[in-house]
Amino acid sequence: MKHKVGKVTLLSGLALAAAVSTTTVFADDINAAAQQNVDANTAAANTDKSGQASADDTQNSKAVNTDTAAAKTDNKQETDSPIVTVTDTKTEGQTTTTTSQVESKALNEAKAAAKEAKVKITETANQQQPSIEAADADNKVQAQAINKTVSDYNKAKEEYAQKQKQYQKDLEDYKSKKAEYEIAKKAYEDYQKEVAAGKAAGRVETAQSLVFRSEPEATMTIEGVSQYLTKEARAANKPKDILEQFNTDNYSNSDYVSQNPYTPKEDTWFKMKVGDQITVTYNNIKNSSYMNKKISKVVSTYKLNSTTSNDGTTLVELFHDPTKTIFIGAQTANEGRKDQISVTMQLTFFDENGDPINLSGNNAIMSLSSLNHWKTAYGDHIEKVNLGGNEFVKIPGSSVDLHGDTIYSANDNQYKANGAAFNGDGEDGWDAINEDGFPRAATAYYGAGAMTYKGQPFTFSVGGNDKGVPTTFWFSTNSVVAVPKDPGEEPVPPTEPKLTTPSVTWHKNFVVQTSKKPTPPKTTGEPPKKPTPKDPVKPTPNVPVKPTPAPKSVNYSRPAIFRSAKKNEVRVRERQYTAPLPQTGDEKQYGLSVIGFVSASFAAATLMAAKRRKKEN
Repeated sequence: MKHKVGKVTLLSGLALAAAVSTTTVFADDINAAAQQNVDANTAAANTDKSGQASADDTQNSKAVNTDTAAAKTDNKQETDSPIVTVTDTKTEGQTTTTTSQVESKALNEAKAAAKEAKVKITETANQQQPSIEAADADNKVQAQAINKTVSDYNKAKEEYAQKQKQYQKDLEDYKSKKAEYEIAKKAYEDYQKEVAAGKAAGRVETAQSLVFRSEPEATMTIEGVSQYLTKEARAANKPKDILEQFNTDNYSNSDYVSQNPYTPKEDTWFKMKVGDQITVTYNNIKNSSYMNKKISKVVSTYKLNSTTSNDGTTLVELFHDPTKTIFIGAQTANEGRKDQISVTMQLTFFDENGDPINLSGNNAIMSLSSLNHWKTAYGDHIEKVNLGGNEFVKIPGSSVDLHGDTIYSANDNQYKANGAAFNGDGEDGWDAINEDGFPRAATAYYGAGAMTYKGQPFTFSVGGNDKGVPTTFWFSTNSVVAVPKDPGEEPVPPTEPKLTTPSVTWHKNFVVQTSKKPTPPKTTGEPPKKPTPKDPVKPTPNVPVKPTPAPKSVNYSRPAIFRSAKKNEVRVRERQYTAPLPQTGDEKQYGLSVIGFVSASFAAATLMAAKRRKKEN
């Protein structure tokens, strides 16, 4: 029995432990659920507040936007609304006729803009429209047409300003070309007169017997030179501008050698000192002749009379083609513009027998072209030729003239800004030359002179540069005499742009509206008839409404009466029974809780019964 009670007690203890364990889990779940409910409620509250605030802000924003849009709409409607003014009202009988003028802000503004733009505005006859809406629409169509005209005119004025600016530029260019054309035309006409008379420059065509134009295959030998410029020194200075290439200060003694490094068909660079005289023999002459007799060779002599450098030297480029002649230069060492480079030259032509050709017949006319005279900040550069025993030939229209026994241009002939008739610089300048060295421009005669060469020595010179500005001179003499040419067609003046002021028309719009007063009913003098009474409507009897019975309430609480305890029976005390609460946990956990409770109760009852039996025994 004791063993049996122990087993029961053990089982009851296990059941009780299970009940306690089950109850703890259930409580934790309840606490977790409760916390979840609190968190959910808090989040919901926050969401409600945030949502409400957001909704309020959105609503306020929408309200503001709506008000703004409404205000804009009202303003636009007010702006676009027609302006109606009654101008006349007439009543005849029951009919009233009202005449109204319909205006619009758009049309009024368009007319004001046209007036400001200096557009001619003309009012035409009034027009009657069928309605205010039609009149307003017509006003806006007029406004659009006027605005387009004003816009086009404003654009045309801007374009006109640009065209006028270009026109003024073209006009100045035309005036310059027209002046040049007149000068060239006169020179050509004068030259043709001399040609017709067979005198002066006209002899270039009638008496010229020397053909000495170009000899690209000629070779040359030089006597009297002791210092040739090395090819290395020449290559090192070739990229420099032309003045610096002839700047004698740029070269040292090591840049010169005594032996000629150039071939007979190469242009040769060398140094000359004041007093030096060299003799150059040109052979392999192919294209030259005099009095229809072939020229087999040409011998030229060059003597340096003076220079602008401190050491009394000049740098010379001697062309192997004798028709291109010589380029000479040196640094300008002193101030005062008085120093000059001066070279005396003499040409001798030989026939096929090797004999000198007699030029006393005055039929050898040679060019003395490109005699520049320019005045700039760098000096008063002037190139001259002293003819010696030869005879000067004046070219019609040329700036070069005879002064004593020397020919040169007394005034600046290089720049129109300084009074020249033509510019010397530029691709079309009178001083422009082709690759073969001959003048390219039709106005080359402007800086040229000529001489009837009688075989006598002549001297060319150059000077007038400021200190530090190298002095250079390319002197070329041949039988290609620059004479005036037909200038061709007269320049065409530019067309002046025109700006035509546009005109616009507009008209007033009127609307005529009529209205009639209502005609009152006619009276016969008899009193009005009383209305016939209608039969009364019978009332509907009241039918009692059966009340709907109230729903029966369900009482979930009732007393539970337990029977009296039997002898030796231990029972739970009597109590009022209460309906169970709804489940709030998992169904499985609830079941475990019930089992635990029943087991605990059974264990307690068993324990009490055991104690009681023990007392009885």
